[in-house]
Amino acid sequence: MGYYAVAAIILVASLFFVGELRTLEARVVLGQRATDLFNTVLEIRRFERNYFLHHQAADLEENAAYIKLAQTSLSANQADFSAIATQARLDELRSLLDDYRRQMSAFAAADRPPLELEPRVRALGQEVVAIAEDMAGAERRQIQTTLASFRTLLLGVILSMALLIVMIGRALSLRVVRPLKEMESSVAAISANRRETLSAPSNDREIISIIDAFNHMLKELDMRQKSLMRSERLASLGTMLSGVAHELNNPLSNISTSCQILQEEAGESDVAMQKMYLEQIDQQTERARIIVRSLLEFSRERAFRKETVLLKPLVAQTVGFVRGEVSAKSVVRLSVPEDLSVPADAQRLQQVFVNLIRNAMEGLGPNGHILISAQALHVSGPPEGTALGEGCERDGEVVEICVTDNGPGIAPDILPRIFDPFFTTREVGHGMGLGLFVVYEIVDEHGGCIAVRSVPGEGATFCMRLPREESGGQSANVASDAKGAQ
Repeated sequence: MGYYAVAAIILVASLFFVGELRTLEARVVLGQRATDLFNTVLEIRRFERNYFLHHQAADLEENAAYIKLAQTSLSANQADFSAIATQARLDELRSLLDDYRRQMSAFAAADRPPLELEPRVRALGQEVVAIAEDMAGAERRQIQTTLASFRTLLLGVILSMALLIVMIGRALSLRVVRPLKEMESSVAAISANRRETLSAPSNDREIISIIDAFNHMLKELDMRQKSLMRSERLASLGTMLSGVAHELNNPLSNISTSCQILQEEAGESDVAMQKMYLEQIDQQTERARIIVRSLLEFSRERAFRKETVLLKPLVAQTVGFVRGEVSAKSVVRLSVPEDLSVPADAQRLQQVFVNLIRNAMEGLGPNGHILISAQALHVSGPPEGTALGEGCERDGEVVEICVTDNGPGIAPDILPRIFDPFFTTREVGHGMGLGLFVVYEIVDEHGGCIAVRSVPGEGATFCMRLPREESGGQSANVASDAKGAQ
């Protein structure tokens, strides 16, 4: 509507100025006629003076011709001259021209013209010149007035157009630019995980349509991301099954041995010995139950929930789950304080360890070493290496957890891309390239930061920093899990 209003004003102004220009053109033409009349009168006076001085017939004839030309101009442009002089003034000019023509004829016809005749002719000529000059001056003044009016109107239209454009710009700023800036801020908030959807900053149909489409896209992306993370967790679960089978084999073997001894010595062994074997069976059954429950906890879909997690038992349990993939000659060492804890979602944190350990195993030789270390630190800057995450600029108390291997390392050209989704250096069919992306997502979800540094041929180190919060105690389920893992 604003653009239509501007177009309408431009059209109206253009038509108005075309009309004004035509009026100005008519004024200029009329001014030219008034000027021509004035010049004709001046020619009459010039030939009059020449005739009085030299008494040549040619000057008299030219004088008469210009008188006739002036009379003809007055008659032909009667309507035009009426715009710059009154009818009485025009009649007076005609009368003076007629009288002037008669007096000149009388002066030329007399052999001895009376002495008073020449001054009378000169007086008549002066009156004619005065009237013609007044008409020419009046027309010039009208042209100047018209030009001033035209200039004022042009300036007014320009100022009106500028004001209208400013108003339209203001309206666009209020109804379009400001909502877009609010949308930009909302998108930045979504990128920083401070909100999940966009709110409509305007009631305009177009803005609401964009917001709805964007929110639908966010919903679809969130669903697909959750689906991908679920797929990655199921893939990790499949990997962990071999480790779980190994972990379950020991308690099941102990249970089987104790049962066989009880069967062989049924009725022969004393009650204390039977009680000892039964206690061993109960302990190993509880151990197997805890292993299975831990596996179920890892695979269960649940909402994000922070709790105080003891790191060493959780890491030890995770290493036990993935032990089936570790080469027999490779060594996984832990350097984690017994009492070090961190507020985190245990299930998701375990997913991080699974993915990082599996990533460290890639290309690990028969004499490979993986070191998992953790410590509490006070930091005032981002970690060394390629760092990603909201918490990279965090200052204060953190828990830094590092996974270091002595494998082939990571090439410098692919190092900045390893956290990108679907980026993988494996062959087709050997992974979707989501492991490290899921690690980054989980660390970022905890408000932490992850960094990687690597020298080709000398291995790689992944370090993540999680905010450390003081807690007065640990939840019961964490304590029981820790006990079972030990």
